[in-house]
Amino acid sequence: MLIKKSVIVVGWLMVGFAALSPFVGLQPVPQQDSLDEWQKPGRIAALSQADQKKVLERLAYTEPAIAFMPLPDFDAINDTNAKKRAFFNYLRPHVQRENNRLRYLRQQLLELAEKKHKNQRLTVEEYAFLYSLYDEFRMNVAESDPQMLGELLKRVDILPASLVLMQAANESAWGTSRFAVEGFNFFGQWCFREGCGLVPLSRGEDQSHEVAKFSTPEQSIRSYFYNLNTFHTYEQLRDIRAQLRAERKPIRGEALAAGLGRYSERGEEYIAEISSMIRFNRRFLEE
Repeated sequence: MLIKKSVIVVGWLMVGFAALSPFVGLQPVPQQDSLDEWQKPGRIAALSQADQKKVLERLAYTEPAIAFMPLPDFDAINDTNAKKRAFFNYLRPHVQRENNRLRYLRQQLLELAEKKHKNQRLTVEEYAFLYSLYDEFRMNVAESDPQMLGELLKRVDILPASLVLMQAANESAWGTSRFAVEGFNFFGQWCFREGCGLVPLSRGEDQSHEVAKFSTPEQSIRSYFYNLNTFHTYEQLRDIRAQLRAERKPIRGEALAAGLGRYSERGEEYIAEISSMIRFNRRFLEE
């Protein structure tokens, strides 16, 4: 039974590799020192300096950081269409940069999966890269196998800009909410350490959460990607995305929205609202 399951997982990896073929020609330029501290691997100290550099280049973002821009006063933009364009244009470059890194990581990961499928040995540096991804994507793995590699591939994948931007618009009232204005929090993300964010005015006396505060829009989007790609809460979303990969279908926001049932207490109503917003605003999302 275990052998059969491993064969199925490897088969999915091969399908995923084929699905990634449009990105095989990607020639990224790793950006040194582009990772947050929590993204930097903690288990490469034993490697040579040359191998440490190779691992960090494998993990790095593939384009320069986006210059910081203060949050525009979206509330002052009276024309609805102009406000939508301004909001999407403000956040879209950060979404693209995050997705480009995920494409780069996934391409490398599929290449390693192909080597393992052919029973080829990985180098020490390749193993270090693999286990660095297990750490970053919250997988406690003692020994990598096809099943664990398949689960990692379900996490190391893009989030459609339509989904990200539409959730940001919904959760931040198009960038006008208190949490967006004071803390670049576009997604209603919580934190649970005193002083970690902004205290909601409507928080009950028996509650202790705060709404996370970020220094830049980049940090907010990076945290959102991390949440959806790692927390068990969004396993259904990742399953939907993996199934689309297996069927060689596009990864679209409407499809992944069906996995957001636990993002909001409103459940199915929230899914329907995000899906409707994507459809209604498609022409702005695709500009």
